[in-house]
Amino acid sequence: METPASFVTAHVAEVEPLMREAALAEWESAATGQPEHDERLAALRARLMHIYADPEKFAKVRSWYQADGFADPDLARQIQLLYYSFAKGQQDPATIERITQLQKEAEATFNTFRGVFEGEPRSDNELARILMTETDSERLKAAWEATKQIGPRVAPTVLELVRLRNAAAQRAGFRDHFAKSLELNEINEARLFAILDELDQRTAEPFRQAKAELDQSLAERYRIPPSALRPWHYHDPFFQRPPRIGTATIDRFVAGRSLEEIAIRFYDGLGMDVRDILARSDLYARPNKYQHAFCTDIDRKGDIRVMCNLESDERWMGTLLHELGHAVYDKYLDPALPFLLRRPAHTLSTEAIAMLMERQALNSDWLIEVVGAPPGEVRTLAPALRARQRLGMLIFVRWVLVVVNFERAMYQDPEQDLDTLWWDLVERYQLVPRPENRHAPDWAAKIHLALYPVYYQNYILGELMASQLHRSIIARFGQLVNTPAAGRFLIEELFRRGARADWDVTLEQVTGERLSARYFAEDVA
Repeated sequence: METPASFVTAHVAEVEPLMREAALAEWESAATGQPEHDERLAALRARLMHIYADPEKFAKVRSWYQADGFADPDLARQIQLLYYSFAKGQQDPATIERITQLQKEAEATFNTFRGVFEGEPRSDNELARILMTETDSERLKAAWEATKQIGPRVAPTVLELVRLRNAAAQRAGFRDHFAKSLELNEINEARLFAILDELDQRTAEPFRQAKAELDQSLAERYRIPPSALRPWHYHDPFFQRPPRIGTATIDRFVAGRSLEEIAIRFYDGLGMDVRDILARSDLYARPNKYQHAFCTDIDRKGDIRVMCNLESDERWMGTLLHELGHAVYDKYLDPALPFLLRRPAHTLSTEAIAMLMERQALNSDWLIEVVGAPPGEVRTLAPALRARQRLGMLIFVRWVLVVVNFERAMYQDPEQDLDTLWWDLVERYQLVPRPENRHAPDWAAKIHLALYPVYYQNYILGELMASQLHRSIIARFGQLVNTPAAGRFLIEELFRRGARADWDVTLEQVTGERLSARYFAEDVA
């Protein structure tokens, strides 16, 4: 007679090798942009989706989940997580095939597309440099528009995916895919938007004041009135990070340096060895390679890798610290945990660690003790760096408000005028005027909306968790940088727990309280 324990054992035996093969195919697809890897990844994803679409298996898991009463809490948690996975997966074969095909097409486009600027295809890194260094507004506008050229290419695919996901969600009794995804990822929608509303209220005025100062500096740089500033003047295609103006940048401290060596030194100071991770990683740009960054745990047995496109500047230094934050969480999970629990408590939990580590790039202690920057110069620069970090956090939270509110609205009604809605939200939350007479799916140029649906809320909840964890570390150890006890605290109290409890309970076990917006709000006050 099949029992919950025997079902879990058989299920893991079936999916573990497929998950590993899919992770490897995804890695090769991102690294090469070759169609054969895209095809293999799509086929493997379809096989996994068919497993989780099985209605008979879902019925068994649901009955065990609803009955509860397990004596073994780890087995109860595995059944709970399987219930979520099977509930997400309830789709008919035709839908599965179409979704995997569309995802393959969108992924291939993002991997290989290069926007055309001044008659030449340009990488994201090249366009980013132009946006950060050019002072001629017309060239800036052309470079910014090049970053959006992918939008019309992928928008029809994204919208078809939205409709397919919604149809599957509604057949299962959910309002739409957005609501389904939140619920089955242990995020309460009402609580999420209450937190977002609180953050909106707490940050609106500080952001308005900070942006007014920023706009004055940008206007002087470009020799135009502040009212003439447009999206291409903010150094980033989406204004999701602060423009690099003035002296408050660490570029000169890392220029020409090995970012890998700096990262190794930082993580060594926490008692976390990242050398093996970097040795397996793919860190530098080349044609047809994925242009963004990610971390992947291939097998939940130690094959952890990072994909980057490093350049010796502040942006990529922070990105490398971020991705290695994901990596050390995966590396220091308790290897004795069952396969289904041998992963972070939640996506937002690993984002919290990644963001906590990324923040160190503007930390004076980190610059002096890890990078070896001149102490006097860093101390002089410290107030400007703190102001820049605060500005970056304010900018990011306003950006997240755009994306999450847009995505919820898109899933609620994908037939509405999404192009106008996007700019309505940008103007409301980011205070950036829309370009005159522009009618294009600029929203579709954001890779997360195409490839990582209903993901972006994890970033802001991760930011809140990062602030809460940091406050706990400061109270216990004084600082994070070069503090092995702080590293041990993260490993023993957070990483090793894996997914034995939901993310909020796990955070309470680590810090003594569940997630609060208070600490992040204090950080940006």
